[in-house]
Amino acid sequence: MVVYSLREALRNIGRYPLILLSGVWAGCIVAAVEYCIFNGLDFYGETIGFFGVIVFPFFVGASYEMIRRDDRSLSAYGTGGISRYFAILLPGAFLTFFGAIAVMIVTVLLATFGGGNDDTLMVVGIFWIFIPLMFFFFFYDTAAVFEEKKVFTSLLRSAAFVRSRPFEVIAFYCGCFILLIALFVVSAFLGSIFLAGSMVFDPSLDVNTLLNMTVEEQQNLIGEEGMNLIIVLYAVVTGIFSAILLPFKAAFYRRYVQAVPEANSDKKVQEGVYDEKGRWYKYS
Repeated sequence: MVVYSLREALRNIGRYPLILLSGVWAGCIVAAVEYCIFNGLDFYGETIGFFGVIVFPFFVGASYEMIRRDDRSLSAYGTGGISRYFAILLPGAFLTFFGAIAVMIVTVLLATFGGGNDDTLMVVGIFWIFIPLMFFFFFYDTAAVFEEKKVFTSLLRSAAFVRSRPFEVIAFYCGCFILLIALFVVSAFLGSIFLAGSMVFDPSLDVNTLLNMTVEEQQNLIGEEGMNLIIVLYAVVTGIFSAILLPFKAAFYRRYVQAVPEANSDKKVQEGVYDEKGRWYKYS
């Protein structure tokens, strides 16, 4: 059950508190990116976001390796992050590159034969390409660490895992979605409490006017303190979700992967030769 995996994830956070560093990193990167974007520093925001994504596999590998070794020491965390870094980064980079090319092709085809707005076509292309990619290959990092799979083998192992446990995987995704929504609801409630005292609305503004406001007009309405509060809430939600997701994903994968057969488990690798009398000699 997904609930059991979530409970085990929470226990692992208590057992290996260094896992929380992944959430701290993700939250800080989101806060920095949002701050730069809201203040018109798009270039710096994109640079920080790219750097954050490139470094994040270190925290993923470190967290998984601590759980795999059952070692809560700082040395195990650092060693795991370094040793598993490229095993997690390279498949993710390959999927991103492949998905981006596929989205461009789908967008061009839709624009050629279907017409429509470019932004809408891009969203449709991203939905058609990246949703299936995430669905089938989301567990490649757990396969790379817990089963020590290579770059492309980890992708195939993730796809095999999803195909063998489709209903459990769907339940896992639903659990992640519910967790994310719950965090956003709580943050929105807390944010509304703090923003209520700092925002002064014009009574003449109706719903349509608010919805048609530009980003700059919305920022001016909320105010600088309100924008900073929103940035903090986004960062906190991202940090908490990231810190829970990694051990949750690890616990779920380890619970069900034992029943998934290897792709080449039924193939006997023969390293040797038969002589003329039918006797088998194995190569040394």
